This record gives sequence, structure tokens and C-alpha cells, in this order.
Amino acid sequence: MCTGYTVQQSTPPARAFALETSLRSIASLARVTRARRNAHEAHDSCVKMEFSPARMNERREEKVEGERASDADADADADADADARANVYRHDVDGAIDLGRAIDVVQFNVLADGLAANDSFASATYGGDGADGGASGRESETYDLTFERRGREIIRAITSSERATAPDVVSLQEVDRYDFFESELKKHGYAGIFKEDPWSPCRKFGAPNDGVAIFYKMEKLELVGMHAPGVPRSRKDDPATNAGKTLMARFRVKRPVAPSVGGVFGGYLGGIVKAVRTPVFSGVDLQELIVVNTHLESAKTVDGIITRLEQTKEMCRQLNAFATNLCADVDNVQIIIAGDLNATPNEACVVHLRGRGMRSAYDDMSAASNDTMANKFTTWKTRTGLFKNGEVKHTIDYILYSAHRGSKVVSVAKLPSEEDIPSSTGLPTFGFPSDHLPLRARILLPPSK
Repeated sequence: MCTGYTVQQSTPPARAFALETSLRSIASLARVTRARRNAHEAHDSCVKMEFSPARMNERREEKVEGERASDADADADADADADARANVYRHDVDGAIDLGRAIDVVQFNVLADGLAANDSFASATYGGDGADGGASGRESETYDLTFERRGREIIRAITSSERATAPDVVSLQEVDRYDFFESELKKHGYAGIFKEDPWSPCRKFGAPNDGVAIFYKMEKLELVGMHAPGVPRSRKDDPATNAGKTLMARFRVKRPVAPSVGGVFGGYLGGIVKAVRTPVFSGVDLQELIVVNTHLESAKTVDGIITRLEQTKEMCRQLNAFATNLCADVDNVQIIIAGDLNATPNEACVVHLRGRGMRSAYDDMSAASNDTMANKFTTWKTRTGLFKNGEVKHTIDYILYSAHRGSKVVSVAKLPSEEDIPSSTGLPTFGFPSDHLPLRARILLPPSK
């Protein structure tokens, strides 16, 4: 099932497409500051703030004080202040950021309702005594997993009250309430596509099949092609077509129009401008972007490791064919992979993607900020069921970007530590509506060639 998309195919180029195996140097990522900034300003280039999905709508409460200076140094300081309000790590990049080339991505495994009702989480109950949200004493209650309430919290976690700071792309896994997400995100200016998993684990509970979904901000991106590998396939473990639960979308990035007469700014400046003109396609400088949402095999066994590697290789083959047949400029199309790989950073499938030139936004930002404590886990849960029992805490969710093609990571939302989570048994819990954490990164695409 796929909805909300249009497909336009351009003439396929004669040359074959391949993700390069050699990485471009990202020396600019390692530069925390340029020589013109002194030592204490360099410390401000990576701002650390506490992050919590429950507080995402409470960010940016303060305005930048003082008048906006005209020189570049003052502009950089204003950007740092904005990032502090956004609870992000920010990395300095050469020159001012062109918002027309910046893509904000949210990655979130939202926990299928069918699994939430049957996975026996120690930190929460389904329809339990936490239904009032803790109003009568959170310490004595457990978090309620029923979707009527949890769904609204998920929407708040992935959207923003300010148009200019809302993500451009939202990549979701374990979506078994697609109609709900489509309806709610449409109110925020998004359209979406969805791939249902016919082999969903939700089937055994009599619940709707889950799947993967990509939502995109219509004012920033135009969807011109999509691909769902392995649809249909006769059996779940068919190695010839098994690329995991994967959905690919090809976008053209809309450019802000030039400022109109009278000094009104065009583009993505949100509510501060009244006469914002609609972004348009400029023809010669179109930037193509492929977003891949994937959810790989979950078994934490040797067979599971082998299956995830084979799924990743098939995904790359499918991506090669998809780009070759649709993209106008195969050599310069940018790629973002956002998904739940069910694999830790040193597992074979993640290493394979790094070898193809893809880099982790969170790993690169942690290195740039010299924070060895960042990104310790993206999922943490304790289950008490008969078949799934015990504590699990590791990093298995990623936002990967094509650094070898010139993209850069500008900022990421800081993930919480154990102390930030109000439950000794992990997720889901109050303020965290899934057993995974939402990731968010801003990727700066290179200028179109």
C-alpha cells in the first residue's frame, strides 16, 4: 500500500550507478572553528543541551537578545544561540548555512500498537493505571501504552510548533496506524508514502500489519519517484528479494525564490514573513535526494547478523537500480538512510554501509564535539514476557548520509542519558512514547553542479 505520491521518470543515463567505496575527506567536519575565532568561541561551536521528546514543543522559548549584527561573526553567534534553544550539538561549517540546501531529518521507530499491547514492558502497561498521564502522582503509576494517548505524544515528538524548525523528512518504522499518522501530519504540511509488511510480527496477535513510512514537508520537497523492494515476494526469507522492510523515495529539493521587491524574504523563514512566495524549481540547479527508510531483521543471533548483512547488500543493489533508472544526475544525487538497522555500530551490515561511503550523523557529530558519552543507546527496554525477557540497551537506529558525495552534518539533537529517563527499567515511559528514541539531524547538501 503506497499513498500520497506521484511518479515522474526522467531519461535513465547510460552509465551505471554505484555508491563509491572511498570516503571523501571530512576534514572540514573536524574543524571546530576557524582561525578568526578565539579559543572560548570555539567552545561554543558545539552546544550541549538536555533533550527530551516530551519537551520538543517547549523549545525556543527565548528570543535572541540584542540587535542582529551585520558581520559574519555575529551571525554565527546568533546561530549558536538558536541551536542552544533547539537542544542540539552544532558543528561549525564554512560560511553561512543555505537553508535551501539543509535537510532536517527525523528517524523514529514508533513501536507498533500491536506489539505495545503484547510485548510485556516492565516500564509500562497497556490500558493500565497510568491512563491519566500521571496527573495524580506519576511516581506511583506506570506509563499507559494505549495508542489513543501515545499516538498524540509521538506526533508531538516528531513535529515542531514553528514551521521553520519542523523536520523536512520523517522516517518511521513499526507503523501499524498509518491512517492516523497521515491525517495528523497532514495538518503540519506533510504528505507520506507507506509500505506494509505482509510478514509483520503483529499478525500473530491479530493486529494490523506494521510497515515503514516516509513523510516529507511539501513546501520543501517534491516526491518524483518511489520504490518498495521485495514487493511482492512469496516468502519472508527469499534472499533474492529480501531487502528488509525498505522504502525508497526520490525527491527534488525546492529552492526558495529570490527576495521580492520591497525587501520581503522568500524561502523558509516561517511566520516572521507575511508575503512568503511559494518555493519553485529553478531548472538548472535542481538537487536530487534519495531517502531510504529501512527496518532490518531483529534476531540478535549469528543467523540474524548474516541475514541483516544480506538484506543490506540487497538494499544497496536495489538503490543502485532505483537511482540509475530515475535520477537525472546519478553521480551527484545525495542519499540519506534513516532506519532501525537492529545492528550495533560495529556489526557487518553497518560496516558495509560505511564502506559504501555512508556516515553516521551522530557518530560524526560526537567526534566533532569530542563527547565520548554521546549516543550511548537508541533503545533501552526491559521485557518480562515468556519469549522476550530481560534488559536490552544499545544503539541500533541511525541517520546515515552520503559524506562521500559532499553532504555534511550540521547539527543533531542530543540523546538523553539514563538519568534523563524517569524509569529504572527503560522505555517506553513518561515523556518517551516508544521503546526507541527519536533521532534528528540537519544535513547540508552540497551545491548542485
